[in-house]
Amino acid sequence: MNPMQQRIGRNDASMHYVLQAEFENAGMHERTREILKQLMVDHSIASERQLAIECNMSQSTLHRFIKGETETLDFNHLQTLAHYFSLTVSQLIGETPFNPDPKIRVVTLAMERMPEYKKDVLVAAS
Repeated sequence: MNPMQQRIGRNDASMHYVLQAEFENAGMHERTREILKQLMVDHSIASERQLAIECNMSQSTLHRFIKGETETLDFNHLQTLAHYFSLTVSQLIGETPFNPDPKIRVVTLAMERMPEYKKDVLVAAS
């Protein structure tokens, strides 16, 4: 086994899927970085420090991720950033498209979190 196989305990047959998943995750992380940078511009956030303070997270963690020095942010950090920008984590990581208008994003997020019975009432009233 090569070092990667030893690290994850996989044989050659399953290695393709592991490498494919790592490749896709690398693309996801790059998309997340680009989305995050654009959101900072759109919201007039001047620095990583400002965003880190407003999101109550470590500036060094945010800096290393945005600069590509680390490939991951844990789910709690992703959730915090998504909430700050009125997005879902899925939208922040680029899995789901989102409208750039912040008001529409807030309404969309509220609708996604709304219980089905309330959605039914809202649709029936309109």
